[in-house]
Amino acid sequence: MGKGSSGRFSYKTPRFPDHFFTGRLMLHWLLKRLAHMGMWLTFEIGKLAVKILPRRFFLSLSESIAQLGFYLFRSFRKRSIKNLSLALGEQLEAKEIREIVQRSLKNFFRDFVEIGLALKTSPEEIRSEIPMRGREYLEAALAKGKGTIILSAHLGNFFLLGTRLAIESYPVHVLVNQPPEEKISQLMDHYRLKIGQRTIHARPRRQASNELVEILRRNELAIVIADEYRSGNGIYVPFFGHTVLARRGPATLALRTGAALVPVYLVRDPAGRLTLIIEPEIQLIKSGRVKADVRENTLRITQWLERTVRSYPDQWNWMTVRWQPAPSSVVEKEQRYEGVI
Repeated sequence: MGKGSSGRFSYKTPRFPDHFFTGRLMLHWLLKRLAHMGMWLTFEIGKLAVKILPRRFFLSLSESIAQLGFYLFRSFRKRSIKNLSLALGEQLEAKEIREIVQRSLKNFFRDFVEIGLALKTSPEEIRSEIPMRGREYLEAALAKGKGTIILSAHLGNFFLLGTRLAIESYPVHVLVNQPPEEKISQLMDHYRLKIGQRTIHARPRRQASNELVEILRRNELAIVIADEYRSGNGIYVPFFGHTVLARRGPATLALRTGAALVPVYLVRDPAGRLTLIIEPEIQLIKSGRVKADVRENTLRITQWLERTVRSYPDQWNWMTVRWQPAPSSVVEKEQRYEGVI
Protein backbone atom coordinates (compact mmCIF):
# COMPACT_ATOMS: atom_id res chain seq x y z
CA MET A 1 0.00 0.00 0.00
CA GLY A 2 1.32 3.49 -0.77
CA LYS A 3 0.16 7.02 -1.54
CA GLY A 4 -0.29 8.18 -5.09
CA SER A 5 -0.22 11.79 -6.35
CA SER A 6 -3.82 12.26 -5.22
CA GLY A 7 -2.89 11.35 -1.67
CA ARG A 8 -5.05 8.20 -1.79
CA PHE A 9 -3.73 4.80 -1.00
CA SER A 10 -3.26 2.52 -3.98
CA TYR A 11 -2.72 -1.25 -4.13
CA LYS A 12 0.28 -2.59 -6.03
CA THR A 13 -0.12 -6.01 -7.61
CA PRO A 14 2.59 -8.28 -6.19
CA ARG A 15 5.19 -9.54 -8.64
CA PHE A 16 6.07 -13.19 -8.48
CA PRO A 17 9.55 -14.24 -9.52
CA ASP A 18 9.85 -15.92 -12.92
CA HIS A 19 10.93 -19.20 -11.36
CA PHE A 20 7.54 -19.36 -9.58
CA PHE A 21 5.69 -19.65 -12.92
CA THR A 22 8.36 -21.93 -14.39
CA GLY A 23 7.98 -24.27 -11.43
CA ARG A 24 4.19 -24.39 -11.82
CA LEU A 25 4.47 -25.12 -15.55
CA MET A 26 6.95 -27.91 -14.90
CA LEU A 27 4.67 -29.40 -12.24
CA HIS A 28 1.68 -29.23 -14.60
CA TRP A 29 3.71 -30.92 -17.36
CA LEU A 30 4.91 -33.61 -14.95
CA LEU A 31 1.37 -34.36 -13.74
CA LYS A 32 0.14 -34.71 -17.33
CA ARG A 33 2.99 -37.09 -18.14
CA LEU A 34 2.29 -39.16 -15.03
CA ALA A 35 -1.42 -39.36 -15.87
CA HIS A 36 -0.61 -40.49 -19.40
CA MET A 37 1.91 -43.07 -18.23
CA GLY A 38 -0.47 -44.29 -15.53
CA MET A 39 -3.28 -44.85 -18.01
CA TRP A 40 -0.96 -46.55 -20.50
CA LEU A 41 0.44 -48.79 -17.77
CA THR A 42 -3.08 -49.68 -16.59
CA PHE A 43 -4.11 -50.75 -20.10
CA GLU A 44 -0.91 -52.73 -20.70
CA ILE A 45 -1.04 -54.51 -17.34
CA GLY A 46 -4.72 -55.23 -17.96
CA LYS A 47 -3.95 -56.71 -21.39
CA LEU A 48 -1.28 -58.94 -19.86
CA ALA A 49 -3.51 -59.97 -16.97
CA VAL A 50 -6.41 -61.09 -19.18
CA LYS A 51 -4.01 -63.39 -21.04
CA ILE A 52 -2.89 -65.05 -17.81
CA LEU A 53 -5.89 -65.05 -15.47
CA PRO A 54 -9.28 -66.68 -16.17
CA ARG A 55 -12.24 -64.60 -17.32
CA ARG A 56 -14.31 -65.48 -14.24
CA PHE A 57 -11.64 -63.92 -12.01
CA PHE A 58 -12.11 -60.48 -13.59
CA LEU A 59 -15.89 -60.70 -13.57
CA SER A 60 -15.85 -61.65 -9.90
CA LEU A 61 -13.37 -58.85 -9.16
CA SER A 62 -15.50 -56.25 -10.93
CA GLU A 63 -18.55 -57.33 -8.95
CA SER A 64 -16.67 -57.06 -5.65
CA ILE A 65 -15.33 -53.60 -6.56
CA ALA A 66 -18.83 -52.48 -7.55
CA GLN A 67 -20.27 -53.61 -4.21
CA LEU A 68 -17.54 -51.75 -2.36
CA GLY A 69 -17.85 -48.72 -4.65
CA PHE A 70 -21.56 -48.41 -3.97
CA TYR A 71 -20.72 -47.48 -0.38
CA LEU A 72 -17.51 -45.56 -1.08
CA PHE A 73 -18.78 -43.44 -4.02
CA ARG A 74 -21.21 -41.42 -1.95
CA SER A 75 -21.94 -38.78 -4.60
CA PHE A 76 -22.72 -41.44 -7.22
CA ARG A 77 -25.00 -43.30 -4.81
CA LYS A 78 -26.91 -40.24 -3.63
CA ARG A 79 -27.32 -38.64 -7.06
CA SER A 80 -28.36 -41.87 -8.76
CA ILE A 81 -30.88 -42.75 -6.06
CA LYS A 82 -32.31 -39.22 -6.21
CA ASN A 83 -32.64 -39.30 -10.02
CA LEU A 84 -34.19 -42.77 -10.07
CA SER A 85 -36.60 -41.77 -7.28
CA LEU A 86 -37.76 -38.76 -9.30
CA ALA A 87 -38.21 -40.87 -12.42
CA LEU A 88 -39.76 -44.07 -11.07
CA GLY A 89 -40.31 -43.41 -7.38
CA GLU A 90 -44.09 -43.78 -7.67
CA GLN A 91 -43.68 -47.32 -9.00
CA LEU A 92 -40.78 -48.59 -6.89
CA GLU A 93 -40.08 -49.03 -3.20
CA ALA A 94 -36.99 -47.41 -1.68
CA LYS A 95 -35.32 -50.81 -1.37
CA GLU A 96 -35.91 -51.56 -5.07
CA ILE A 97 -34.46 -48.18 -6.08
CA ARG A 98 -31.33 -48.84 -4.05
CA GLU A 99 -30.93 -52.30 -5.60
CA ILE A 100 -31.34 -50.95 -9.14
CA VAL A 101 -28.65 -48.31 -8.55
CA GLN A 102 -26.36 -50.98 -7.12
CA ARG A 103 -26.85 -53.19 -10.18
CA SER A 104 -26.27 -50.17 -12.42
CA LEU A 105 -22.85 -49.63 -10.85
CA LYS A 106 -22.11 -53.35 -11.15
CA ASN A 107 -22.96 -53.15 -14.85
CA PHE A 108 -20.64 -50.15 -15.31
CA PHE A 109 -17.64 -51.90 -13.74
CA ARG A 110 -18.30 -55.02 -15.77
CA ASP A 111 -18.19 -52.86 -18.92
CA PHE A 112 -14.52 -52.07 -18.28
CA VAL A 113 -13.65 -55.73 -17.73
CA GLU A 114 -15.29 -56.60 -21.05
CA ILE A 115 -13.24 -53.94 -22.84
CA GLY A 116 -10.05 -55.57 -21.56
CA LEU A 117 -11.29 -59.01 -22.55
CA ALA A 118 -12.18 -57.72 -26.03
CA LEU A 119 -8.57 -56.64 -26.60
CA LYS A 120 -7.47 -60.29 -26.48
CA THR A 121 -10.60 -61.93 -27.91
CA SER A 122 -10.86 -62.77 -31.62
CA PRO A 123 -13.63 -61.20 -33.73
CA GLU A 124 -15.13 -64.66 -34.27
CA GLU A 125 -15.37 -65.24 -30.52
CA ILE A 126 -16.97 -61.83 -29.94
CA ARG A 127 -19.48 -62.53 -32.71
CA SER A 128 -20.47 -65.84 -31.14
CA GLU A 129 -20.61 -64.39 -27.60
CA ILE A 130 -22.73 -61.34 -28.55
CA PRO A 131 -25.67 -62.21 -30.81
CA MET A 132 -27.28 -59.54 -32.97
CA ARG A 133 -31.01 -58.88 -33.26
CA GLY A 134 -32.62 -56.62 -35.85
CA ARG A 135 -29.85 -56.48 -38.44
CA GLU A 136 -32.47 -56.08 -41.16
CA TYR A 137 -33.32 -52.61 -39.81
CA LEU A 138 -29.72 -51.47 -40.20
CA GLU A 139 -29.49 -52.92 -43.69
CA ALA A 140 -32.70 -51.14 -44.69
CA ALA A 141 -31.31 -47.84 -43.40
CA LEU A 142 -28.02 -48.24 -45.28
CA ALA A 143 -29.89 -49.19 -48.47
CA LYS A 144 -31.10 -45.58 -48.65
CA GLY A 145 -27.50 -44.54 -49.33
CA LYS A 146 -27.34 -41.49 -47.04
CA GLY A 147 -25.53 -42.99 -44.08
CA THR A 148 -26.85 -44.03 -40.70
CA ILE A 149 -26.70 -42.30 -37.34
CA ILE A 150 -26.52 -44.99 -34.68
CA LEU A 151 -28.48 -43.56 -31.77
CA SER A 152 -27.41 -44.97 -28.43
CA ALA A 153 -27.07 -44.17 -24.72
CA HIS A 154 -25.04 -44.93 -21.59
CA LEU A 155 -26.86 -48.24 -21.44
CA GLY A 156 -25.57 -51.81 -21.11
CA ASN A 157 -22.04 -51.97 -22.49
CA PHE A 158 -22.04 -48.92 -24.76
CA PHE A 159 -18.23 -49.10 -24.99
CA LEU A 160 -18.36 -52.23 -27.18
CA LEU A 161 -21.24 -51.15 -29.40
CA GLY A 162 -18.96 -49.99 -32.22
CA THR A 163 -16.76 -53.05 -31.87
CA ARG A 164 -19.66 -55.47 -32.37
CA LEU A 165 -20.83 -53.56 -35.45
CA ALA A 166 -17.29 -53.35 -36.88
CA ILE A 167 -16.97 -57.14 -36.67
CA GLU A 168 -19.78 -57.32 -39.25
CA SER A 169 -17.57 -55.18 -41.57
CA TYR A 170 -19.60 -52.01 -41.06
CA PRO A 171 -17.42 -48.87 -41.22
CA VAL A 172 -17.95 -47.48 -37.70
CA HIS A 173 -17.07 -44.06 -36.28
CA VAL A 174 -17.75 -43.05 -32.67
CA LEU A 175 -18.37 -39.46 -31.57
CA VAL A 176 -16.65 -38.95 -28.20
CA ASN A 177 -16.06 -36.15 -25.70
CA GLN A 178 -12.31 -36.52 -25.44
CA PRO A 179 -10.39 -35.71 -22.24
CA PRO A 180 -8.64 -32.31 -22.21
CA GLU A 181 -5.14 -33.83 -22.06
CA GLU A 182 -4.01 -34.50 -25.64
CA LYS A 183 -1.74 -37.44 -24.81
CA ILE A 184 -4.48 -39.26 -22.88
CA SER A 185 -6.94 -38.53 -25.68
CA GLN A 186 -4.55 -40.03 -28.25
CA LEU A 187 -4.00 -43.07 -26.06
CA MET A 188 -7.75 -43.70 -25.77
CA ASP A 189 -8.16 -43.30 -29.54
CA HIS A 190 -5.36 -45.86 -29.98
CA TYR A 191 -7.11 -48.49 -27.86
CA ARG A 192 -10.50 -47.79 -29.45
CA LEU A 193 -8.93 -48.47 -32.84
CA LYS A 194 -7.59 -51.78 -31.53
CA ILE A 195 -11.17 -52.92 -30.98
CA GLY A 196 -12.40 -51.67 -34.35
CA GLN A 197 -13.66 -48.17 -33.53
CA ARG A 198 -12.54 -45.02 -35.30
CA THR A 199 -12.94 -41.84 -33.29
CA ILE A 200 -14.50 -38.45 -34.01
CA HIS A 201 -13.73 -35.80 -31.40
CA ALA A 202 -16.73 -33.69 -30.38
CA ARG A 203 -14.51 -30.59 -30.11
CA PRO A 204 -14.06 -28.37 -32.00
CA ARG A 205 -17.71 -28.57 -32.96
CA ARG A 206 -17.39 -27.32 -36.53
CA GLN A 207 -14.71 -29.85 -37.33
CA ALA A 208 -16.74 -32.66 -35.74
CA SER A 209 -19.82 -31.61 -37.73
CA ASN A 210 -17.87 -31.62 -41.00
CA GLU A 211 -16.42 -35.06 -40.25
CA LEU A 212 -19.85 -36.48 -39.43
CA VAL A 213 -21.36 -35.10 -42.63
CA GLU A 214 -18.54 -36.60 -44.70
CA ILE A 215 -18.91 -40.00 -43.00
CA LEU A 216 -22.64 -40.06 -43.70
CA ARG A 217 -22.08 -39.02 -47.32
CA ARG A 218 -19.95 -42.15 -47.69
CA ASN A 219 -22.94 -44.15 -46.37
CA GLU A 220 -21.10 -45.18 -43.20
CA LEU A 221 -22.12 -45.41 -39.54
CA ALA A 222 -21.74 -42.66 -36.95
CA ILE A 223 -22.43 -43.61 -33.33
CA VAL A 224 -23.88 -40.79 -31.23
CA ILE A 225 -24.60 -41.12 -27.50
CA ALA A 226 -27.73 -39.03 -27.04
CA ASP A 227 -28.38 -39.01 -23.29
CA GLU A 228 -25.93 -36.38 -22.01
CA TYR A 229 -28.23 -33.83 -20.38
CA ARG A 230 -26.18 -30.79 -19.40
CA SER A 231 -26.56 -27.05 -19.08
CA GLY A 232 -26.02 -24.88 -22.14
CA ASN A 233 -27.67 -25.02 -25.54
CA GLY A 234 -30.41 -27.56 -26.12
CA ILE A 235 -34.13 -28.15 -26.22
CA TYR A 236 -36.33 -28.50 -23.14
CA VAL A 237 -38.27 -31.76 -23.40
CA PRO A 238 -40.26 -33.93 -20.95
CA PHE A 239 -38.46 -36.97 -19.54
CA PHE A 240 -39.98 -39.26 -16.90
CA GLY A 241 -42.51 -36.59 -15.99
CA HIS A 242 -39.88 -33.88 -15.50
CA THR A 243 -37.87 -31.66 -17.85
CA VAL A 244 -34.38 -32.02 -19.29
CA LEU A 245 -32.31 -29.96 -21.69
CA ALA A 246 -31.75 -32.42 -24.54
CA ARG A 247 -29.04 -32.22 -27.18
CA ARG A 248 -30.31 -31.05 -30.53
CA GLY A 249 -27.32 -32.50 -32.42
CA PRO A 250 -28.69 -35.92 -33.51
CA ALA A 251 -31.95 -34.50 -34.88
CA THR A 252 -30.17 -31.59 -36.57
CA LEU A 253 -27.60 -33.89 -38.19
CA ALA A 254 -30.26 -36.31 -39.44
CA LEU A 255 -32.35 -33.52 -40.97
CA ARG A 256 -29.31 -31.85 -42.51
CA THR A 257 -27.93 -34.98 -44.17
CA GLY A 258 -31.01 -37.13 -44.73
CA ALA A 259 -29.31 -39.93 -42.81
CA ALA A 260 -31.38 -42.59 -41.11
CA LEU A 261 -31.60 -42.47 -37.31
CA VAL A 262 -31.43 -46.03 -35.95
CA PRO A 263 -31.48 -46.90 -32.22
CA VAL A 264 -28.87 -49.54 -31.29
CA TYR A 265 -27.68 -50.73 -27.88
CA LEU A 266 -25.94 -53.62 -26.09
CA VAL A 267 -27.84 -54.99 -23.09
CA ARG A 268 -27.37 -57.88 -20.67
CA ASP A 269 -29.60 -60.79 -19.78
CA PRO A 270 -29.85 -61.96 -16.12
CA ALA A 271 -26.78 -64.16 -16.63
CA GLY A 272 -24.71 -61.17 -17.79
CA ARG A 273 -24.57 -62.16 -21.47
CA LEU A 274 -24.72 -59.28 -23.96
CA THR A 275 -27.03 -58.94 -26.97
CA LEU A 276 -26.87 -56.27 -29.66
CA ILE A 277 -30.35 -54.83 -30.21
CA ILE A 278 -31.08 -52.90 -33.42
CA GLU A 279 -34.48 -51.21 -33.55
CA PRO A 280 -36.40 -49.86 -36.54
CA GLU A 281 -35.42 -46.44 -37.82
CA ILE A 282 -37.01 -43.50 -36.00
CA GLN A 283 -39.33 -41.80 -38.46
CA LEU A 284 -38.52 -38.10 -38.44
CA ILE A 285 -40.86 -35.13 -38.86
CA LYS A 286 -39.86 -33.20 -42.00
CA SER A 287 -42.30 -30.34 -42.38
CA GLY A 288 -39.71 -27.88 -43.68
CA ARG A 289 -39.94 -25.69 -40.57
CA VAL A 290 -36.42 -26.30 -39.34
CA LYS A 291 -36.71 -25.19 -35.71
CA ALA A 292 -40.03 -26.94 -35.18
CA ASP A 293 -38.73 -30.12 -36.83
CA VAL A 294 -35.60 -30.18 -34.71
CA ARG A 295 -37.69 -29.75 -31.56
CA GLU A 296 -40.23 -32.44 -32.47
CA ASN A 297 -37.57 -34.94 -33.52
CA THR A 298 -35.52 -34.28 -30.38
CA LEU A 299 -38.70 -35.06 -28.45
CA ARG A 300 -39.08 -38.34 -30.37
CA ILE A 301 -35.49 -39.27 -29.53
CA THR A 302 -36.10 -38.54 -25.85
CA GLN A 303 -39.29 -40.61 -25.91
CA TRP A 304 -37.33 -43.53 -27.37
CA LEU A 305 -34.75 -43.17 -24.61
CA GLU A 306 -37.38 -43.12 -21.86
CA ARG A 307 -39.03 -46.29 -23.21
CA THR A 308 -35.67 -48.05 -23.39
CA VAL A 309 -34.51 -46.99 -19.92
CA ARG A 310 -37.84 -48.14 -18.48
CA SER A 311 -37.11 -51.58 -19.95
CA TYR A 312 -33.55 -51.71 -18.54
CA PRO A 313 -33.39 -49.33 -15.56
CA ASP A 314 -30.53 -51.22 -13.91
CA GLN A 315 -28.36 -50.94 -17.02
CA TRP A 316 -28.51 -47.15 -17.44
CA ASN A 317 -26.17 -44.66 -15.80
CA TRP A 318 -28.55 -42.57 -13.67
CA MET A 319 -25.80 -40.00 -13.11
CA THR A 320 -26.19 -38.67 -16.66
CA VAL A 321 -29.56 -36.97 -16.17
CA ARG A 322 -29.84 -33.39 -14.92
CA TRP A 323 -33.41 -32.20 -14.42
CA GLN A 324 -33.78 -28.60 -15.58
CA PRO A 325 -37.18 -26.89 -15.41
CA ALA A 326 -37.77 -24.83 -18.51
CA PRO A 327 -37.69 -21.03 -17.96
CA SER A 328 -41.10 -19.37 -18.07
CA SER A 329 -40.19 -17.62 -21.34
CA VAL A 330 -39.55 -20.99 -23.01
CA VAL A 331 -42.78 -22.49 -21.64
CA GLU A 332 -44.81 -19.53 -22.93
CA LYS A 333 -43.15 -19.75 -26.34
CA GLU A 334 -43.96 -23.45 -26.62
CA GLN A 335 -47.54 -22.89 -25.50
CA ARG A 336 -47.98 -20.27 -28.21
CA TYR A 337 -46.46 -22.69 -30.72
CA GLU A 338 -48.90 -25.43 -29.64
CA GLY A 339 -51.87 -23.04 -29.60
CA VAL A 340 -52.46 -23.28 -25.84
CA ILE A 341 -52.39 -19.49 -25.36
